[in-house]
Formats: sequence, structure tokens, C-alpha cells
Amino acid sequence: MKLYDIDVIKLIELLDQSKGNVYLVTDDGNKLNLKSKLCQLYGVRALLEKTKNSTVSAELSVENPEDELMFINYMMSK
Repeated sequence: MKLYDIDVIKLIELLDQSKGNVYLVTDDGNKLNLKSKLCQLYGVRALLEKTKNSTVSAELSVENPEDELMFINYMMSK
């Protein structure tokens, strides 16, 4: 699922609630497991850097269907 108009704090809260692995896949082909706090920091930094250049094209890849539904509901509620 593509990321649009992200609230970083809410994204991290959702990541903490997720049961399975959630990956940030960048346009460069990097795949970061966002269950790791270190990867969360790196991923958020990468997103913020790309936002400055208006070139954000990252996606979330979610393994657990319940987690996927939680992220979809969040994205649709905005």
C-alpha cells in the first residue's frame, strides 16, 4: 500500500500495535522491517528527506491480514 500524507506519530503507534512484520519498501528497493525501532528511525528519516524533494514513493508491505486492515482503516479515515 502506498503511503500518502503520513502522520509519523500515528504511524509509529500503529506499528507498535501490529502483530506481524511490516516493511517499508522504498523506490530504491530497500526493504526495512519497521518492527525494529532502529529501522523505524531510519525509515522515518528517509521519508522526511524525500519529502523535502517531493519524491516520496514508499510503500508498506504488511504480512498479517489483521494488521493490513488496521493500516487501511487508518489511511481511509484521513
